[in-house]
Amino acid sequence: MSRDNRNWGLDSEARERLGANVAVRRLRAEMSRGELGSRAAVSTRRLAQVEEGRAAATLDVWIRIAGTLDESLDELLAGVRWVPLQTGSNPDAGSYVVRRRT
Repeated sequence: MSRDNRNWGLDSEARERLGANVAVRRLRAEMSRGELGSRAAVSTRRLAQVEEGRAAATLDVWIRIAGTLDESLDELLAGVRWVPLQTGSNPDAGSYVVRRRT
C-alpha cells in the first residue's frame, strides 16, 4: 500500500467511512458545511473533501470537528481501525480495517 501523505495511507473505503461519520453527525446537529467549517476553523473545501472521502484529515482537524459537533473522536472514527502486521522486516506495515455498517 502506498503511503500518500495527504491521505495518511487511508484507502478510499476508510476515508469514505470517516467522511460519512462526519457528515451524519453534522446533519444531526443541523449545521451546514459552511457553519461547521467556520466554527471548527476548517475551510469548507477541505471539509467537503473529508466528508466525501476524497482526503483524510490531520489529528488537529479531527479534534476541532469533534469539539464543534460535541462528539468524541471515538464516534467520528467509528468503524475504522489500524491492524499492525507482525513482520520483522517492516515494523510499520499494517492495514486499516473498515467495519461494515449493519
